[in-house]
Amino acid sequence: MDERHMVNKLKAQLAPRYRKILVHKNLATLTGFKAELEQRFGFLPVLNEVDMILVGKKGHLCAIEVKCFTVNAGSFSRPFYDGIGQSLSLLRYGFDHVALWHLFSSDIDQSRLDRYGAATWWFIRNRTGLPLEFTYFKVEDHPETPKFIVMQYEGPNTGADLLPIDSSNFFVTWKHPNPFVQTEEAKGLRAALVNALEIANIVLP
Repeated sequence: MDERHMVNKLKAQLAPRYRKILVHKNLATLTGFKAELEQRFGFLPVLNEVDMILVGKKGHLCAIEVKCFTVNAGSFSRPFYDGIGQSLSLLRYGFDHVALWHLFSSDIDQSRLDRYGAATWWFIRNRTGLPLEFTYFKVEDHPETPKFIVMQYEGPNTGADLLPIDSSNFFVTWKHPNPFVQTEEAKGLRAALVNALEIANIVLP
């Protein structure tokens, strides 16, 4: 699975539910935001590209880090914890919520998929209590119309198919707010980010 392609397909399926969705944004290269970062920290932090920034209809600002998993030569292409550090780093920038989404190719055996997907959910929610949203998906990967099946956590090593992400019966929920969003640092960075991304009339916290 090509990660950039999957992100673009997710954007297309989620677009009707959000005011605006931005993808593949490198915060460190945004002119106005770059200056604010240097002023706040005294240096320019190394930032990876933010895969998705969702702007809610009431002005909520959410960031999503997306990681794709395949199996090569009997082994997963990346470790189960991949993306957690990058997601946590986004909390400082004033997003209302930060999410990590893991995408798994549907040709992966279900028990192996659960050992990664459900185990990561358990690690984030039950073991560490990190202030991140986490969801894992099974992707039925037709190149032009991939189906993103949301997986339901059932235990540390088990899960089950829930619904496609574009189903009218499924709603993306945001249950774990950014605990730092009301700090002066986060407020300043959020205001600079909104300006740099040219998101008009957004409601600031």
